[in-house]
Amino acid sequence: MTRQCLLTLSLIFLLAACSDPHIAINDCQATGDTRVYCDIGTPEDIAALPDERHLLLAHFGHMGKDSGGISLFDTDSERLTPLITADTHVNNALHRWGDSACPVLDAATLSPHGTHLHRLDNNRWRYLVVNHAPSGERIELFEVLGSGDATQLRWRGCVLPRAETFVNDVVGLNNGDVIYTRMFKTSMNMATAKGLLGMNTGDLWHWRPETGPVIIPGTEAAQPNGIEIAADNRHVFANMYLTGEVWKVDIATGEVVDKAPVANGDNSAWGPDGRLWVATHTDKLFNVLPCFQQPYQSCGLAYTIVSINPDDMADIKPVYSGKGSPMGAATVAVAQAGRVYMGSFAGDRMISVPLSEFR
Repeated sequence: MTRQCLLTLSLIFLLAACSDPHIAINDCQATGDTRVYCDIGTPEDIAALPDERHLLLAHFGHMGKDSGGISLFDTDSERLTPLITADTHVNNALHRWGDSACPVLDAATLSPHGTHLHRLDNNRWRYLVVNHAPSGERIELFEVLGSGDATQLRWRGCVLPRAETFVNDVVGLNNGDVIYTRMFKTSMNMATAKGLLGMNTGDLWHWRPETGPVIIPGTEAAQPNGIEIAADNRHVFANMYLTGEVWKVDIATGEVVDKAPVANGDNSAWGPDGRLWVATHTDKLFNVLPCFQQPYQSCGLAYTIVSINPDDMADIKPVYSGKGSPMGAATVAVAQAGRVYMGSFAGDRMISVPLSEFR
């Protein structure tokens, strides 16, 4: 370990002892047009189902420290229905997707992170979930069956990343391929120290059925985080959290064709206007750390949702900001049924605001 990394780690732990008053949230009260949905365990990533009513929520497993689950949220009735819990019995799939060597999912060890919902070329809907399982990193592949309140998830297999990989987020291609972000190779504390010093910690990987996972050369950055894919499957957009940029990468060539200066970008989603919405964390470093140290305490960390024109990557504007009660530390913003739903990596809630407030 270098002397610089040791000094940076020491600074990180010292800063973690301090935080501003807005960071700790002790109530769960709506404010103005903001609705708050309490007792929802850490919905770190959200996917909108095509029925324009329901959402899939991935309950964050706190970087593999705990198990989580997947739930269905009805935006009309505001009812939460568990789909995958620790008690769910997962059957082996007769016709597998992903790596043939993938063991059947043990739902009790599902520790979700980033997710992606998309339609395959055969018109089946596939839901990908990053899983920090105790046995090793996996990307679970589910088929979405049914619709509305009868929506179900059927496990169909998984993708197994290479060794020394901590995956953050994932997208699926319509042909069945998978692209994911390797956030770091070592421990999170060490990776954070390296990232703060401007050192690269991770990269992008492309999984194909015929090759398995292959690194995309030239995508090394400091803590790659969320990733989104264009509807035509030509480009992915990767949030390089500590590099402070969003990279547009040509899938066919692997070339980084453009960059947007957006710092601390977490997850992304497509807005109704076709622009890329990136959830960014804008608070001070010493406010970020306590939120990770107390993952079940709702966190008031300041955030901004940034809108990017994906064509030129130059038209960048903030469209929504928040901090403090009822929820901070937003990790994703997803539009559904006239409102925008936001989740977090800490706490027990989700919020929504009218779509008209995103401007």
